[in-house]
Amino acid sequence: MAFLGTALNTMGALFLTHAVYSTHEHTASYAHTPLPNDITIELLLSILLLSTGIVLSFPRLKPIQYATWAGQLSSQGPRGEGKYTREGEEILTESDPFSFLGLDGGIGGTGEGRRGFWDVRGKRGEYAAWARSGGK
Repeated sequence: MAFLGTALNTMGALFLTHAVYSTHEHTASYAHTPLPNDITIELLLSILLLSTGIVLSFPRLKPIQYATWAGQLSSQGPRGEGKYTREGEEILTESDPFSFLGLDGGIGGTGEGRRGFWDVRGKRGEYAAWARSGGK
């Protein structure tokens, strides 16, 4: 699709350039007459070709829901983008954009899942058990 999008963008740019030049030439020669229909049609065709080419050459969109997108990234794991650093190391994509939150054990898991999260009910239970045992 990238080749087709590039070809449509090229043709649209050429038609747009020609339509603009024709418009300039027409207004310089015949200042008080409306534009001919062929120039208008060429302009509309160029806009249509450019719009279609831009849409076709655009990369695949990411899901709107961040959780779905993060799930896709974590299931696929890090992979190469085809770009390299100066040292020759391949640049990898992010595997999970929410990994810094520490949600590995949470949200459907068994652990608390959040760094710095204090489970109030769990701590109350621990305190009650400690108090029942006499503080030992």
